[in-house]
Amino acid sequence: MTHTCKNLLIRCMDFRLNAEVKRWTKESELFEGGFDIVSVAGACKNLADGSEEIKESFLGNVAVSVDLHKAEKIIIFHHSDCGAYAQSYDFSSIEEEKIKQIEDMEKAKEIILEKYPNVEVVLVFGTMKDGEGREVDFDIIKY
Repeated sequence: MTHTCKNLLIRCMDFRLNAEVKRWTKESELFEGGFDIVSVAGACKNLADGSEEIKESFLGNVAVSVDLHKAEKIIIFHHSDCGAYAQSYDFSSIEEEKIKQIEDMEKAKEIILEKYPNVEVVLVFGTMKDGEGREVDFDIIKY
């Protein structure tokens, strides 16, 4: 029996997003062919700005999906009102937070593509419409 999937979702562990992320993964064509999930605080924040040890640990999870499960596409999902970012930064606006997170997603994408140049990396930002995550707008930043 083979255990393969076409995609890897890297997302923030924030529980408020669980229902909306579940809905999104069922409705979006991005996840056709199945997907693995890496769920950590801040999604790719630590890959973008963590120590080398943290980066290697993070990439170990990516390796399982790409090397073992044959994932071809990595979807990086960050969101507004992220606690991991709030612990590190004092943003003056939602837009400032979004800019920083997109910058980190871009850095993470570069790091992933250095190791896995043949994968496709898609960046998605979720804007929470309320503090509970009951409604989220999922915007593809880069496909």
